[in-house]
Amino acid sequence: MVLAMKFLPALAGVAGMLLLAGCASTAGSPPAESAKMAVVSNVDCKTFGTKAGMMTARGSAAADPLEIANLLGRPEQDAGGDAEAEADPTVTAAPALSHLPLFSTSEGASRLPAGWQPWTVNRNKLPTQYSLTEVDQRLVLHAQADSSASGLYVPLAQRDAGTLRWMWKTRDIIRSADNGMGQREDAPLRIFVAFEGDRSTLPLRDQLMYEMARITTGREMPYATLMYIWGGRRPEGSVVNNPHTDRVRMIVVDSGTRHTNEWRCHERDLRADYRQAFGADPGKVVAVGIMTDTDNTKSRAESWYGDIALD
Repeated sequence: MVLAMKFLPALAGVAGMLLLAGCASTAGSPPAESAKMAVVSNVDCKTFGTKAGMMTARGSAAADPLEIANLLGRPEQDAGGDAEAEADPTVTAAPALSHLPLFSTSEGASRLPAGWQPWTVNRNKLPTQYSLTEVDQRLVLHAQADSSASGLYVPLAQRDAGTLRWMWKTRDIIRSADNGMGQREDAPLRIFVAFEGDRSTLPLRDQLMYEMARITTGREMPYATLMYIWGGRRPEGSVVNNPHTDRVRMIVVDSGTRHTNEWRCHERDLRADYRQAFGADPGKVVAVGIMTDTDNTKSRAESWYGDIALD
């Protein structure tokens, strides 16, 4: 019992990491590398702009600050480490929303977007700094990482796996990163989608991991997490197993430096991508989040996230 209590903080950190994204370094044997390839998804940003206008029109009601404030029961938080630690979703459950609040409809720059909750990968890691800012005449989310790892997420009332649309931009890739290697698993841009499912069908090893997460954090892990990343080494369309758990699969939707410093627009069929990555039909979507992380490579990254919408 004494030994278990000694390592409880470390277990909590591991479980907290696995709870949403499964990105930080942990011990364990990596799963077999996936040879699957997903459809390359980048779309013309001019065409995307028309759809984005429709997204904004539909999303403005869902992102109503009064509705969100009533659900949250507290004022907006400033970006930074203290707010992030207090709002760690592995400790306190956040209310589920019906839609993703859009960054472009937030009120003013410099503060975290309404409805998006900060979360920490590990309390011993430095947090990535996020703030709303105006770029190219639109309000977007600015991410700055310096040997750091943390993110923002929106817990959702269970949604069908539909179409996910977003736009993003990065100043540069993380040149020493490799998403298939635990000690170098960083990315300048990530969007992750968490799914519900029947945990009783999982192998015993995974069920024990889920139980550890529940005991140490008081929260249930998602059944599976699908993550879209901007990679540096692997080609676009690569499906990469997370090096620590096969309940997280990554799809490289942008890669290399060819399109750095320009907006990239993506439209993904979540059902098709989930089938490609996990070989089964997806359950309900229970959360969507973002993360820019450089903790494993001890490097820096600067990136921007435009609106994200789930149809």
